[in-house]
Amino acid sequence: MQSLEWGANQPTTLSRAAEQFRDQIWVMVENWMQCLISEEGENIWERISEIQLVDNLPTLLGGIAKVIENPKRTSDFEPDGIIYQAATELGRNRQKREYKPSEVLHEQKVLRGVIWQFCRENFTSLDFYELEQRINRPLDMMVSTITENYISSHTSELKQRARRDKLTGLLNYESFKEMLGDELKRSSRYRRAFSLIMVDIDEFKDYNEDFGQPAGDILIQEVARIIAHSVRGVDMLAKYGEDEFAIILPETGKKQAHRVAERIRRAIKLETRHSAQVKGDMKLPVTVSIGISTYPKDAEAADDIISLADEALYEAKRAGKDIVTEATSNKKR
Repeated sequence: MQSLEWGANQPTTLSRAAEQFRDQIWVMVENWMQCLISEEGENIWERISEIQLVDNLPTLLGGIAKVIENPKRTSDFEPDGIIYQAATELGRNRQKREYKPSEVLHEQKVLRGVIWQFCRENFTSLDFYELEQRINRPLDMMVSTITENYISSHTSELKQRARRDKLTGLLNYESFKEMLGDELKRSSRYRRAFSLIMVDIDEFKDYNEDFGQPAGDILIQEVARIIAHSVRGVDMLAKYGEDEFAIILPETGKKQAHRVAERIRRAIKLETRHSAQVKGDMKLPVTVSIGISTYPKDAEAADDIISLADEALYEAKRAGKDIVTEATSNKKR
């Protein structure tokens, strides 16, 4: 049998094998697709298009063909290499299309089987051990890159989801506390003010009891949407409690924060109506009570800033609701 050693007497054999592999890339891709279809059925196309399924696969197989001809081309499969980048993109795209880890690994297992079937059928005159050495190394590197970047992207996505409230998509309580701590450090370093606004839906408990939790959930989502449209892109909006929202306004003093709070209060009252019928055809407006505290004017510790904004909010509740109240400075106590 002929050997795949990269000797001076064998360039034609190796070049021919690489060329044949390269010429048959789309045949291998088609065979790979047929294997997947035979397992999952034609409904595979309801989940992902043919273009999305194939993705960067021809480019990756082209990289393997180059290694068959020249083993030094494995550098393309290493970080910063063109094949590495294609494999990275494929892995991330599989995650975006909500593939399970087992599905990603199975796809690569099927591909490996298709490649070796092609090699057994077409390279019988070559030393199979040597051929295996030349193909398995880049193939292993490719699969490793795909799966690692799938996992990395998947983990990042899970972390992002963990930071969000499921009902509204806003930052959750834990994320809010983290963002408040970061803003406190930044404002302290650069000697800048920032404000915290706390918003609470008036009479929400009664509304939930009267119309049920599904209606209450819709109301919370609507209020969250209106608040998000009423603040700047740099402001940080979080769902703080069941029907309470917190907004961090970087580089914002008390007077400016009050204007923002009034804008939110008016927008909610004007744009939101109870989703359930009240007294025949009439739908009652939604109102909110709002409290504000400002760093460093009112307090310099995160817990004190939250506590003062909460106190101001409940002072607004006691004063009749549907109003904005500013905190009394903790430093004066």
